Amino acid sequence: MCAPQSTLIKQKETTSACVKPVSSSASIDMNEHLNDINVEQISKKAHKKSPATTKKQLSKKSKSGNNSNDGNKNLKSKKKKNAKKTKNQKITQRQQELARLEAEQEISLEEQGKYLALDCEMVGVGEGGYKSALARVSIVDYNNAVLFDTYVKVSEPVTDYRTFVSGIREEHLQSDLAMDFAQCQSIVKKLLHGKILIGHALKNDMAVLDIEHPWYDCRDTARYEPFMKKDKMTNILRPRKLRDLAETKLNRIIQIAGQEHCPVEDANAALDLYKKARIKWEKAMGYKYNRTKEIEQKNVIE
Repeated sequence: MCAPQSTLIKQKETTSACVKPVSSSASIDMNEHLNDINVEQISKKAHKKSPATTKKQLSKKSKSGNNSNDGNKNLKSKKKKNAKKTKNQKITQRQQELARLEAEQEISLEEQGKYLALDCEMVGVGEGGYKSALARVSIVDYNNAVLFDTYVKVSEPVTDYRTFVSGIREEHLQSDLAMDFAQCQSIVKKLLHGKILIGHALKNDMAVLDIEHPWYDCRDTARYEPFMKKDKMTNILRPRKLRDLAETKLNRIIQIAGQEHCPVEDANAALDLYKKARIKWEKAMGYKYNRTKEIEQKNVIE
């Protein structure tokens, strides 16, 4: 940083001049000289007073300037208050809207009984373990309570337990707690009968359970269009991972990389995603169902 430059102020040097005696013949000139001195003295006095006058004028100007500054401050303060008030009004309106939506989302206990959420864990069988077999199934109700959760015995030799994802180990399937596939399938069928089934990528779960469920009673968070994303290359809608949907829509972290998945946790995540979109989802499903019925009736008539 440059040091501030000092300013030198030169003082005027004052010298005392010798005064010569003035002759009588030069009295007129002397009087004129005295008059000039008086005029100079008066002008000097006036000059000395003028700074005081200037100070008064400056003080008046500064006061007027301060008043204008105070006015600007008051105006800014009012604008801030109005902006804050508007923001608070928007927040209140948003809260009221959320409260209204929550009220609409609430359903009766009877209607709650119509919904179940399901998730399965699989192991690999066959060469390379690419074929999936049911190893665990979990079902929760509308209030996220576990209705059914069991390990399932696998009839074929397991070639890949997929433990890093499934959490399944050999001891789980060999224990007395593991249920026979046929028994498990029968229980699941009875639980799902007449229910609206919620899950993520339900096609895979239904395949390993070897169960069919009416399309109009399925609510698959992997296939619900508002939850899907467009492929940048083809512009085709693609399913999003349940983990991503839970994080963005529910602000919830599930299926952490390197950790085993929990089917109860995944079923609850799918259920809560459905709850957030239930009203719009059911309207869309109602339209699809009615449209399908109309087409079927037309085909019968023709």
